[in-house]
Amino acid sequence: MKIVYDTKLMQWMTLFENLSGVRLKDAFLRNSNVIFIVEKGNLFRAVGKNGATVKKIENLIKKKIRIIEFNEDICKFVDNFIYPIKAEKIEFENKILKIYVHGAGTKGLLIGRESKNLKELKEILSRYFEIDEIKIM
Repeated sequence: MKIVYDTKLMQWMTLFENLSGVRLKDAFLRNSNVIFIVEKGNLFRAVGKNGATVKKIENLIKKKIRIIEFNEDICKFVDNFIYPIKAEKIEFENKILKIYVHGAGTKGLLIGRESKNLKELKEILSRYFEIDEIKIM
């Protein structure tokens, strides 16, 4: 899958890398938030002391940002991505991702209205992993 960035997002990515000193793996706009994906081990450096880097970037681009740590293990990456939602268990086999959560409310948050969150999660995961389906259990 070819990934295309618009000029605004590219400017924000450059700004992020310059202010945090961390190289980005990816970035995208979701709702009105900007999500930055950093390589494994760079999360705390990217966030900055007491979230200073996050606050500075949010003030400059006038948008809320989220920084997510990438992981080659799809289960760990999904766990990072859905945080603060806690999954009881995440399994991946035969290109099917199963996320086990407790309670209808948590399920609802993961799925979203008209499955919007679930579709977005699948779209994002498809950038890095071969995945056919996501099931919320």
